[in-house]
Amino acid sequence: MKATIIKELFWLVLSSVISLFLAFIFLFMLDLTSSQGSLNSIEKTFVVQLYLIGWFISLISVYIFRIITVAIKKYI
Repeated sequence: MKATIIKELFWLVLSSVISLFLAFIFLFMLDLTSSQGSLNSIEKTFVVQLYLIGWFISLISVYIFRIITVAIKKYI
């Protein structure tokens, strides 16, 4: 039982790190620009919210991919 919990915690940490990078790629692909030279406070808040949304979606995507690969390995 301990080995399963440790393995799942490892995958949670690894998925979180992978999701951080995927969220940066998500923001890079959006290519957000401002009408002014720099972002104002509302735009900065919006960018942080988009980053958190990208991180959460990436985390879910990594876990779905992991579940699919485990299921394929189990049935093959």
